[in-house]
Amino acid sequence: MRWRGPRAISRARPSCSASAARRCMICSGNMTSRADPRPGNRLWSALAAAALLLGGAGAGLRAEDMGAAREAMARAADYRARGDNRAARIELMNAIKAAPKMKEARLAQARVFLALFDADGAEGELQRALELGADRALVRAPMAEAMVLQGRAGDALRWLGEGSVAKADMGYAARTQGRAHLALGQYDEARAAFDRALQFTPDDSLLWTDIARFRTASGDQAGGLEAADHAVALDASNVRALQLRGELTRSQTGLAAALPWFERALAIDPNDTAVLGEYAATLGDMGRMRAMLKAARQIVALEPNNPRGYFLQAVLAARAGRYDLARTLMQKTGGALEGVPAAMQVEGVVEFQLGNYRQAIDRFEKLADAQPFNRRAAELLARALYAEGEHEALLERFRPVANRAGTSAYLLTLVGRSLEAMGERDAALEYLARAATPDPAPLLRLDQDDEPWLLADAARAAPRDARAVVPYVRMLVARGDFVQAEEFAGPLADANPGVPDAQMLLGDVLYASGNARAALPYYERAARIRLAEPVVRRLSLVLRELGRRDQADALLESFVDMSPANTGGLRLLANAYIDRGEWGGAVAMLSALHAQLGSSQPMLLTDLALARLRAGDPARAAHDSRLAYRVQPSSPLVAHVRGMALTEASDRPMLAVEMLEKAQALQPRNPWLRYHLAQAYAAAGKPGRAMGALRASLSLGAFPERAQAAAMLRDLQGRS
Repeated sequence: MRWRGPRAISRARPSCSASAARRCMICSGNMTSRADPRPGNRLWSALAAAALLLGGAGAGLRAEDMGAAREAMARAADYRARGDNRAARIELMNAIKAAPKMKEARLAQARVFLALFDADGAEGELQRALELGADRALVRAPMAEAMVLQGRAGDALRWLGEGSVAKADMGYAARTQGRAHLALGQYDEARAAFDRALQFTPDDSLLWTDIARFRTASGDQAGGLEAADHAVALDASNVRALQLRGELTRSQTGLAAALPWFERALAIDPNDTAVLGEYAATLGDMGRMRAMLKAARQIVALEPNNPRGYFLQAVLAARAGRYDLARTLMQKTGGALEGVPAAMQVEGVVEFQLGNYRQAIDRFEKLADAQPFNRRAAELLARALYAEGEHEALLERFRPVANRAGTSAYLLTLVGRSLEAMGERDAALEYLARAATPDPAPLLRLDQDDEPWLLADAARAAPRDARAVVPYVRMLVARGDFVQAEEFAGPLADANPGVPDAQMLLGDVLYASGNARAALPYYERAARIRLAEPVVRRLSLVLRELGRRDQADALLESFVDMSPANTGGLRLLANAYIDRGEWGGAVAMLSALHAQLGSSQPMLLTDLALARLRAGDPARAAHDSRLAYRVQPSSPLVAHVRGMALTEASDRPMLAVEMLEKAQALQPRNPWLRYHLAQAYAAAGKPGRAMGALRASLSLGAFPERAQAAAMLRDLQGRS
């Protein structure tokens, strides 16, 4: 049952679970779940009132000191009510300075520190309040939240279980308990804790914000969005809810659509560093680097020890090629992001570009271990191992991967070159040949090594749990058992209507069985929940197969507009432009990809060179094809396009002939290639060879430029 209103209970935990550990994507990902801005407002107000009316623990202080403390507490309460926690902190510092033994001021300051994400500061004030005789029931909930923010979720649960909490804190304590369970990946316990919190504070916007985060972390994006909307409806000034709504919008409908949510939050509190971080990251992914830098610098100005402010600036420096500066900025994070995948990647790239391959290997190994299905991480690690000459280690880790269908040409090349370096030339040829003509990645991959009966038992024991069902369904599809695969994927999708991965899995099963039309509604349902690259790729493919090319192209254009830095989307749209013969658009998309991925992708560079040729820019095509040939000299396609570019650029005609002759030797029955070889022969002043290549081309069958080849042959014969 959905959490639809104040009295609703939580539904069962969605099955597509995701880790709730700390995470951060390079630009647009989440950092650690941040503190709520106003925990326990009613109790906080009560503390301020106690200080004003009773004088707190200030007996024996001068009257003027107590008066000053009370006035400062009153001003702090006013600032707090307006959401200005930084000003409230200063006033509470004044109160504590005037009355150091006023425990109410210490308790109030702790809650302000929590609102500012300063868990250590909060813990210090709470400990001091206990020393001054504060009731542990007043300390228990905020102390637990401080522990959650410090990454000590287990300690937080133990602290909450040691005794009672203040009546006004019952909902706050249950909510904090839910956050602690979520941080530990204990989804059932987290759900139960949030349900308890609803019994105490059903209209708490902050609670609904945490429920939204819980649902999203559990894989239920639709439910998370629903809860976030409810949180905003309950309190339109809840900065945390607005921030989360922006994050969900970013993943659902794209970068540009998320900005207004972050800007709305910043209009309420322009100094909220959590929102500034998400805002800066989104701006960076949109290519608005100056605006990103301004926001990142604002974070550091507000909080000089905030690691994310330095991390975002390091990303900008690395993108600009200023790797020494990027390293300096990463060092300023003080190791606070040591376990964050995005930070590992940035540090690895920086060390690699500075020639410190051993340090790069260390970073990329940690990243690949943390994200075993991250293809980019695997390629970065393989590249660093190859650069360091660690061929044996490269082969031990990546040769089994290279034996699978769908392995990238780049990884196949590195495995082949490492085998060459180890003296295994025959084995190397197999991988290099596959790299020259890479096979497409399968829609469903079978990457697990579990025994089939183990997978079957797990799926039958938990038919609504994606962690158990997905591996078994993948195995069934790999075996061609589509009927049984659908029997498991169908109930999973029905049980998880708000989980896009569950809908997409059923679509995959139907598509793999040859029923693209039946797969379409499940892909569309997944796309409505979250428009991410995997579902966009599938949906555009199915639409094309069903003859709805215009819809497929419109989908891709919309996705790239929303997520202009998404490499998968750029590649898909580039392919669509190539299919339509819109070479200017293809060049734009492929150039954007090249700017992101660099010159290590030979097929990308080859496609870019060919698109530039068709767009009438042979000089730049020759440059791109040279870069591709440097990476993949054994590919007939790379050599072919290199020769074409050199011919059309009228640059080094004999080298063009050499390239095309090499490509012909690798693909002797390619008529299109023979035609281009004839053009190169003619440009090099070898009409006899040109006519021979044209006759061979025409004898090999149909190809797109057959009429031009025949006309060229007649012209050469007329001249001879």
